[in-house]
Amino acid sequence: MKKLVLTFILAFVVAFLANAQSKSDKIYDVFSGKDGVSNFSFSKNMLDAIDIDLGDDDDERNVTGDLHKIRFMSYNPKKGSLNGPEFTEKAVAMLPSQYKKYEDDDDDSDAEIWLLGGKKKFTECHLFITNENDNQMRFIVSFFGDFNVNDLDGLKKTGKGFSDEE
Repeated sequence: MKKLVLTFILAFVVAFLANAQSKSDKIYDVFSGKDGVSNFSFSKNMLDAIDIDLGDDDDERNVTGDLHKIRFMSYNPKKGSLNGPEFTEKAVAMLPSQYKKYEDDDDDSDAEIWLLGGKKKFTECHLFITNENDNQMRFIVSFFGDFNVNDLDGLKKTGKGFSDEE
């Protein structure tokens, strides 16, 4: 009987942890349904059918490992209550302290990259794509999983590709 109860408790804990939300999901939860906000996500089942290649034909790299989810959010300051920089600042501030900003060598970059994980292995990567004008669209593209990224510039380009299609 003790084994049965212990097995049941262990199964419950594993199921709970598997379905636990990321702390960064707060960004999507807070802004979802607000004026000027559009968002969508690709689940693991959809991602398994897609190969994600980064880079150009001559210098292709890819995301390796297990990618569980990609989330995307766009914000139109002309329809919302915040200007573009206020939106980005508020969204970044929702990330807990264990998320680290990737310092890009590109001085005039229009994307901030925030990571959760080690030097080469990550569980989350969030791209906050900005624009020069305060009233232009802002974007967040989030990658979740257990993956290695060979080329963050390529991942940034993929995230910007999502925003170019919006």
